[in-house]
Amino acid sequence: MSQDDRERLREQLDQRQPSVAPEPGRDVSVPFVLLATVAFFVARLPLIPRRVFDPDEFEHSHAAWSVFKGLLPYRDFFEHHTPWYYFALSPWFRCFAVDQSYESARRFLLFGRLLSLVLAALSVVLVMAVGRLAANRRVGLLAGLFVAAQPVFVQKTLEIRPDVPAFLFLVGALWLLLRGLLEEKDAATPTLRWFLGGGLCLGAAIMCTQKMLFVLPGAFLGLGLWALAGGRRGLLARTLAVLVAGVGVAVPALFTWIGFAVRGGGRQFIYDNFFLNARFQLRSFRGVQITLKTSWPILVLALLGAAVSMSRFARAQQRRYGDVLLLCTLGGLIAGIAVVPVVYEQYCLVPLSIACLFAAKGLSFLAELVRDRARAWFLVGAILPLLVLPVLYLGWSFGHGNDRQLARLRYVFEHTGPAESVLDGWLGTQVFRPHPLYYFFMHRELLGALSESDKDSYLGPLESGRVRPALITLDDELLALGPRFSSFLRRNYATNDGLFYFPTRSTPTPTDEKNHSR
Repeated sequence: MSQDDRERLREQLDQRQPSVAPEPGRDVSVPFVLLATVAFFVARLPLIPRRVFDPDEFEHSHAAWSVFKGLLPYRDFFEHHTPWYYFALSPWFRCFAVDQSYESARRFLLFGRLLSLVLAALSVVLVMAVGRLAANRRVGLLAGLFVAAQPVFVQKTLEIRPDVPAFLFLVGALWLLLRGLLEEKDAATPTLRWFLGGGLCLGAAIMCTQKMLFVLPGAFLGLGLWALAGGRRGLLARTLAVLVAGVGVAVPALFTWIGFAVRGGGRQFIYDNFFLNARFQLRSFRGVQITLKTSWPILVLALLGAAVSMSRFARAQQRRYGDVLLLCTLGGLIAGIAVVPVVYEQYCLVPLSIACLFAAKGLSFLAELVRDRARAWFLVGAILPLLVLPVLYLGWSFGHGNDRQLARLRYVFEHTGPAESVLDGWLGTQVFRPHPLYYFFMHRELLGALSESDKDSYLGPLESGRVRPALITLDDELLALGPRFSSFLRRNYATNDGLFYFPTRSTPTPTDEKNHSR
């Protein structure tokens, strides 16, 4: 046998290896994986009413409610996330009179979490589809389980936040782009609709949260490498496909901006979402640390899967660029960590999901080294230790309740009316009450990014009496505004508990400060 014959035989074996396993329907590991995946979602149902609320959940709920009340983000109130989630969530307020009673407000918060859980389940189904497209059914099922079990995914996709639909759009984009790469192998030219669909989904993800912008450099690097690999005959057609994907990304952003521009919010849309976020001074890699701590076994397995994938790619005569696209996207997201000022856990959702795909490939590769009859039980035995950390962290969630937060919310509803405004920093007690100022929340990152004139526009209306909150919740973020705010509060508000402050005078005490208005 010649060297060329041996190379062709090796390539055929490499291509057939993933399907050597027994028929999935007869494989005991398949029902085990599916049952474990469903179990992680069922186990989170009791957490919906009990788990502590992330302050982001109050922020996003209030922003969506403000849209429902007819306010325009960026023009009428501050937000620094792109707006699709708020417009998608706002119609549901027709079913909940959230400003009329505490119980209605609580029920909406629980509904918002349930909605996120449903979107998360759809995302896992799409992850399975991506894994099957990139390799085979076994890899898809394993990838879905690994994603569903990761503590970062468990925690963040239970919450009311735009990252959840953004993640769904992103996984959908990967499936469409992979489908386009695979179909091109069987056609003279790429099928442009897959690339257009993938681009549109990427654009939709970015319009849910601009953090998804960090997907673009790696994804288009992978597509660019695929285009260059087409040679002279395929370069033009593949380049066109990449350009179509780029157009797809731009369309949602362009039409969204136009919609805000015609209503007088186009400039502020750009500033709040992109320029202001770039000025955040606080630096933190907490999300990376938590991800490494809670998902390190999967990440180690992902390194094996990536190595195996690239080894097979390098030896293949007809190369599949799906793994290249996934690896480049993952690399771009990891590089983005150096740019993102504060890396919270939700930023890690996308790179972690891609890592889970390669971890599934890594475990599948190890299973191929085992005899056919023992392969299914090997997979079950290998999966069980990988679920230890996820189960422990899931149990940890039950120990962090939201009783204190809900008690504060109940207090606000009992002491203010639907039309009375509430000023809060970052505790979220102002949710579903009119906000008196443009900045309806004020966390440390935002405070550090504001100019002195922005701070004046925040404090000036309070000092002048132009706005007079019916209740001020004094948290650490409001205290960080400094002596000027503390002096105003002492002169005009009183408290019985050091947290909730009520007005003491009909008009504020005159000060030497100039009155400012936004």
